[in-house]
Amino acid sequence: MGILNYRWVDRHDAAAITDVTLLSYGQFEAVLAPEYWAQMKHSLSDDAKLQELMRTSATLVCEVDDQLAGVLFLTPSGCPAYPCPAEWAYIRRLGVDSRFRGCGIGRRLVEMAIQQARINGEQHLGLHTSTIMPDARHLYEQLGFRVARELEPILGQQYWLYYMGLS
Repeated sequence: MGILNYRWVDRHDAAAITDVTLLSYGQFEAVLAPEYWAQMKHSLSDDAKLQELMRTSATLVCEVDDQLAGVLFLTPSGCPAYPCPAEWAYIRRLGVDSRFRGCGIGRRLVEMAIQQARINGEQHLGLHTSTIMPDARHLYEQLGFRVARELEPILGQQYWLYYMGLS
């Protein structure tokens, strides 16, 4: 594998972000009911949703030899979105291309987001994840996130809201 390069991005990376997100989340096609996979794929492919997410969030990516390998969005407090309270910053859409899994990319993206949230003066950091994402749940728990509460099912799957205090 080549050199890992982590950076914050702007809108010009949108197409590559969609590609890596679809590659990452594509694993769920095999475990979700077809109608739920269609909903997830449509949401992840929606350029207007991505542009809004990039407008309200800091976008962190990892490149391997100039190819996007991972992405994470860090949304500041004051931008409420289900299921996080308005006073929480939160991590959204962590994704790593399956060809680059096991290289620590997801862990480093989350660590950098936690560090940036602290630099930004955030007091609370949240995220949500589901039963179909055991590797992500394990990573979050290793890094100090704890389950805040169980959520109503999304796409037919059990979900949890996770929390980390930053003060």
